[in-house]
Amino acid sequence: MQARVFAACTLGRPAVACRGPGRRLRSLRSRLVSPHALPEQLGQLARDWLAQDGDPATRRQIEQLVEAGDAVTLEDMLGQRLEFGTAGLRGLMGPGYNRQGTNRWLQTTQGLLRYLREQEPQRLQASGIVIGFDGRHHSREFATIAAACAVAAGVPVWLFSELVPTPFVPAAVQQLGCAGGVMVTASHNPKQYNGYKVYWTNTCQIIPPHDAGIAAAIERELGLWELPPLESISYGHPLVRDPLQQVADEYYSQLRRHLWYRGAEANASAPAVAYTALHGVGTPWLLRAFREFGLPAPILVQQHTNALNQCRHAVTRRAPCCPAVSFPNPEEGEGAWLLTFQAAEAAGAQLAFANDPDADRFAVAERGQQTGQWRAFTGNEIGAMLAEWVLRNYRQRYGRQPGERLAVLSSTVSSRMLEAIARKEGIHWAETLTGKLHWLGNEALKLEAQGMTVLFAFEEAIGFMMGQVEHDKDGISAAAVCAELAADVYAQGQTLSQHWHQLQRRYGTYEYRSGYFIASPASKSAAVFERLRAQVPATIAGCAVRAVRDLGTGVDTEQPDGRAVLPWQPGDMMITYSLDHARITVRASGTEPKCKWYSEAYGQEGARSLADRLEAAVAAELVQPEAHGLTRPTLTAA
Repeated sequence: MQARVFAACTLGRPAVACRGPGRRLRSLRSRLVSPHALPEQLGQLARDWLAQDGDPATRRQIEQLVEAGDAVTLEDMLGQRLEFGTAGLRGLMGPGYNRQGTNRWLQTTQGLLRYLREQEPQRLQASGIVIGFDGRHHSREFATIAAACAVAAGVPVWLFSELVPTPFVPAAVQQLGCAGGVMVTASHNPKQYNGYKVYWTNTCQIIPPHDAGIAAAIERELGLWELPPLESISYGHPLVRDPLQQVADEYYSQLRRHLWYRGAEANASAPAVAYTALHGVGTPWLLRAFREFGLPAPILVQQHTNALNQCRHAVTRRAPCCPAVSFPNPEEGEGAWLLTFQAAEAAGAQLAFANDPDADRFAVAERGQQTGQWRAFTGNEIGAMLAEWVLRNYRQRYGRQPGERLAVLSSTVSSRMLEAIARKEGIHWAETLTGKLHWLGNEALKLEAQGMTVLFAFEEAIGFMMGQVEHDKDGISAAAVCAELAADVYAQGQTLSQHWHQLQRRYGTYEYRSGYFIASPASKSAAVFERLRAQVPATIAGCAVRAVRDLGTGVDTEQPDGRAVLPWQPGDMMITYSLDHARITVRASGTEPKCKWYSEAYGQEGARSLADRLEAAVAAELVQPEAHGLTRPTLTAA
């Protein structure tokens, strides 16, 4: 993909759709003669797209589809626009309104800058925005295009010079006082995807009303600005600076100050750990975190490290992106873990760590001493262990102060074990909406404004936030803290599995299950929720439904006034059923074609049996996937 080359413009100048020097308009009529007739509306969409697309490669893709009369693919690419929301943008790369490409990237950055100029004009002009990127195809190019938009608008831009973990972007927003931040990444999505994460000036990912405000600013003017040549976007430019060294040094200083509990001497004998970045950016930054904490260097999965080096150059040559794993998500089972387990066994290590490709999420697995079988801990189990460890060490360091106001947070679909820990330890617990950590981060800021110290927050999807350091999930800090926890546990002759069972005996048994059904298109999920709202079940798995919370209608029958406490919007697809000693939530994913479910049974001897019954009831009684055309996921082995 090649960005357009134009002269500079100002943010206030009306947007224009132009072409670069020397590029002649072709006859769209002759180029759109197809041996297979297309519907007129679709043909017009193709003509409109080609009239504004200045990239020869993506233009040719659309032209070939038109020539072939491929109405199905053209409708998918052009028939709808990729929507901007709380997750920013995330989608397949390629040409068309429904893809991540140069035009969409330009329009999105233009809209973001307009909105920031309206909301944070002084901060925007003084400190600008920060932009980071990962190792996916076109990530560096997309970041440079976004930086060129800022320069064209006369806005200072902090552009990272290297691949960085997503947590470095909010860290930079905080350290540099920026108006906002952009991270170019599709996180754990497959290699064909890319994305655009937006951070607000408060260092959190955006929530309403900013998501809608930015979306409206994008749609208000879709014409493309005139940009300076991309080769001019260098650190010699007066508006372009590299924040890498400053941000990294301060980030690790914060980790040492707030999260390093045992000291280098105690950590020197920590258990061996095999580590994978899943072809992502995490390796050099995790290695530094281990050095800062005095931990032994982990065993690296060379196939994934070598692939990362290829990904670094994927912008300039078509190197394979993520070639050694089909789905770079440690939650997806053995296929994602296989090479890491093999590396651990070859080195005699009992622990395996993983980050997702942008290193904002973290997972850990342990090999059984007797069985030799690997067990990947769930996000809920990791969250409970990290929360208890952070709280325990915080109190060892500072003591139990009179009137202390400590808090921990979790998303509403995460295990309620964190609530049990908070209740027993006498600290505050709160829940937020699910979907990224932007809700948890913003709630943490509210509690801090009330004088509380937020120690920890997590979501079940292996996202962990160390509240004294940041307000977003961070797989690097979580890995360093977990390595210290493991060092302490193993020094006492135990394993993490044994430590987990100790926590269950202390705080209670919580049997959690979760999963999803593939729902493409999204209308299939909508049909599920339409049926669930039409008839509220009296029982689920033979258990009476005690209360229902529907965040698409604002109803929560558990509340005295019958209204939901958590933020809700008309039509949102998320319903929670409260039973005796159990909860079930069904929701539609905001970033993937999935209908997700979460259930938990707790507080009684038969919790596991009840959890099994609830899992079966989700499909049989609630979602009914076959009736709605949903399919069950198939996990791959590589």
